Amino acid sequence: MSSSTQTTKILSALAVGLAVCAFVAGLRMTRWFEVAELKALDHLVRRYAEPAKADSNLVLLAIDESSLEAFGRWPWPRDRYGYVVRYLKQAGARAVVFDVMFFEPDENAEEFDQSFADDMRAADNVFLPMLFQAEPGQLPPDLQSRATLKVELPESDRVAAHQGGVKLPIPVLAQQARGLGVINLSADADGPTRRIPLLGQVNGRFVPHLSLAVARYLLGAEGITVKDGRVQIGNTSVPLDADGRLLIRWHGSLEETYHVRKYSIGRVLQAFAQQQKGERPALDATLFKDKVVFIAGTAAGLYDLRVTPFASATPGVLIHMAALDNVLHGQGLQAAPPWFSLTVLLGLCLASAGTFMLFRSYPAKFGVTLGLAVAYYGLVAHAFGGHARWLELVFPEVALVVTFGTAATVEYVTEGKQRRLMRAAFDKYMSSEVVEEIMRNPEAIRLGGEKKEISILFSDIAGFTTISEKMTPEDLVALLNRYLSAMTTIIKTSHRGNVNKYLGDGIMALFGAPLDDPKHASLACYAALDCQAELARLRRIWVEEGLPEIGARIGINSGPCIVGNMGSEERMEYTVTGDSVNLASRLEGASKYYDTLILIGQRTAELAKNDVEVREIDLLRVKGKKEPVVVFELLGRNGQVDEAKRRVVDRYLEGLAAYKQRDFETACTRFTEALAMDPSDGPSRVYVERSTNYRHTPPPADWDGVYEMTSK
Repeated sequence: MSSSTQTTKILSALAVGLAVCAFVAGLRMTRWFEVAELKALDHLVRRYAEPAKADSNLVLLAIDESSLEAFGRWPWPRDRYGYVVRYLKQAGARAVVFDVMFFEPDENAEEFDQSFADDMRAADNVFLPMLFQAEPGQLPPDLQSRATLKVELPESDRVAAHQGGVKLPIPVLAQQARGLGVINLSADADGPTRRIPLLGQVNGRFVPHLSLAVARYLLGAEGITVKDGRVQIGNTSVPLDADGRLLIRWHGSLEETYHVRKYSIGRVLQAFAQQQKGERPALDATLFKDKVVFIAGTAAGLYDLRVTPFASATPGVLIHMAALDNVLHGQGLQAAPPWFSLTVLLGLCLASAGTFMLFRSYPAKFGVTLGLAVAYYGLVAHAFGGHARWLELVFPEVALVVTFGTAATVEYVTEGKQRRLMRAAFDKYMSSEVVEEIMRNPEAIRLGGEKKEISILFSDIAGFTTISEKMTPEDLVALLNRYLSAMTTIIKTSHRGNVNKYLGDGIMALFGAPLDDPKHASLACYAALDCQAELARLRRIWVEEGLPEIGARIGINSGPCIVGNMGSEERMEYTVTGDSVNLASRLEGASKYYDTLILIGQRTAELAKNDVEVREIDLLRVKGKKEPVVVFELLGRNGQVDEAKRRVVDRYLEGLAAYKQRDFETACTRFTEALAMDPSDGPSRVYVERSTNYRHTPPPADWDGVYEMTSK
């Protein structure tokens, strides 16, 4: 590839890469693909979820269907919650977290609220939920210590600010809670809940999410610090997204993660009743020692079901438990910064465009682009699974596809058009293999060549001068074109030959060049046999049309040749040169003397011996060569020579053996017998004449059996 062409391709790749990067970055800013990117995140979440890594100290007491069946309609009298809190306190639970609303007094009796409050006060480790609401309101002074946090927040960082107020549990309960936290959940654009705001602001005060309120208590932190996109709680640091929210790192679904640490609240109430009666509880209280116990409804009728990456109906408590798990262990997901995403996007676009523009092979173009896509997916998977980093997946992969398509379109419109025009022109003059080689490797079109063994076929119409004298030029050209078209199709299409040139009525074809083919000799022989068979068929048609009968002679030789582009810088030709080429041409001419259809050289006979049948014709010294060569007549494919011809050949070979032994009497007899079997057998006729002459005028004593051709 020339330096100017290389520069042009590099500039084209840069232009395509930058254009596609700008286009996809624009799509990214409009959030058209936001849902697809979130679905890709869900795929990563499900693939790399590891339930075994969930905090084993988080336990769920589920208000499930069996509990409702055992203890009556919902809502329950609140003294029952007090019984649960009392039982868990005695069992040694570290904290009890309710995901149950207590915004209205107990409809059964006020003393049930007071009973619940007394048990909460005694336990001093119970957390209750509150809700953001649209209506503005003030936090009662006596609840501010339970419902707010001290937060250090630089101006460069931010948290979600809530414009309204909060809805609190009834005062008798709120005043006895260890802490309060909001449980509002907001879904992403496509429906699932994936992130929660750990902090909110109400009337200038910071209000914690329920998980953060519990985490601060468990970690023993007085206040928290928000800095550089992270929340610092004691010695634990949790990453936040650009909007100040926790992007949850899930460990699995509720069934996968907490199935061995999920208990029915009905069993706890039963155990408490047994304990009060002095009986041995059916549920071992040590199960809850040092545990953080969440109490929430999981029954479908309680309507606390949310969409998560794992299911379309997940109990909302799973979100709060996963959030607490993340905060306690600093495990939240961290999205890659925008500059990194744009850098990756640009790099992939330029790499894909450069690959397409600079690689010639389409499989290579596609393979490298596919490799880039797979490699980037591997990077995303590694970052997510190994480092809890969320790298965008859809946009970069889409960018690769768009870049590939854009580069293909640009090449099709520019270079593709030129290539198609060149190929259409070249296809008329040379084989498709040569054209393909030129199109794939255009810099190879230069003077010079390489040495390689190939087979060369020469074909010529017998008596063409006589035929041309009997026809008008127009009819002659039409007939010649029909002949050459038929022969060319057989050579090129059926036997992978390269029709190198037309020599008037003759054909020069190469086998094994420019593309190597170990079967080049056999293919050349097959092509010659099929050409003669097709010509025999055409002769019958032409006779019916009143056209002259055309016969052709063929010579084939195999051997080392110089193959390549020859000529001048202004005009060059892909061809071959060497003694092997000259011998092939001489063999075609010698066919006239022996009255044969196809003569082949010794090397061709050796290479194709397993595929064709031949008979030795002569030890011949052709014009222009000092060393004699053994030449053979090509009879047919192996096993396809008829019995009559075999008998003629056998008698002929007996004669040839006698001829070489100077037994010209016997030789003449055997050749005469062969000629009697087949009067058209040219080689037998030649040897009858020679044997007869040698009978009368024997050759000299040093005669070596070589016959010297004096004509081409």
